[in-house]
Amino acid sequence: MGLIITGNQNVADAILRDAFHRANAAFTSSIDANEDDIFKLGFDAFDDAVHRKGVVVLMGRRPKEDGSLWSAVHNLTYFERLSIALLLVEEMSPREAAILSGRPPQTLDLALEHALAKLGETGI
Repeated sequence: MGLIITGNQNVADAILRDAFHRANAAFTSSIDANEDDIFKLGFDAFDDAVHRKGVVVLMGRRPKEDGSLWSAVHNLTYFERLSIALLLVEEMSPREAAILSGRPPQTLDLALEHALAKLGETGI
């Protein structure tokens, strides 16, 4: 998910390392954190980075035009990538994705529709 949202695996890895390092004090043992806690921590870290709330700020991405799936996904907007990550990759319901992302389900559904149309235009 981090790769889809940030557009760069190295950046995604650094964001997660920083988020888990900062959150370490919140958990007295690994038993205290469940899958939902870890997913939410990662999602919040990516969302904060993209929206300039965290230490890492994602600057404008240079579009790539090599015809690959990665290139097509890389050129989608943040909300389009977010909708793909939550609704398709993580297979969340629109309601679950809305609760996690803080965006209305209709916004995510529309972004997914636009993303799929753009990917379809590229022949992917």
